[in-house]
Amino acid sequence: MVSKINNMTITKDTILKISNLAKISITDQEVEKLESEISTIISWVDALNEVDTENVTPMSNSLTNTLRMREDLVTDGNKVSDILSNSPADDENFFVVPKVIE
Repeated sequence: MVSKINNMTITKDTILKISNLAKISITDQEVEKLESEISTIISWVDALNEVDTENVTPMSNSLTNTLRMREDLVTDGNKVSDILSNSPADDENFFVVPKVIE
């Protein structure tokens, strides 16, 4: 069954409310332009709801794909020296940091 969205109208008040919620300042000219553009986008989306897809099979489905399994091994990545090379000081494969709490 095809679901239908009620015809939604975008008004100047709606645009101003959205810009306020998004913390975006816009001019009166931008409000008029956005009102027109968003109304057009909503019309396009509404037109998509009229398409009957009842007997159309999906082109792809991630649920039917199986992934290759590999052994779950815990390693340190063999990059200890590379990682510690970024540290100003290290001690026995640990970062040395200044004491924070006395």
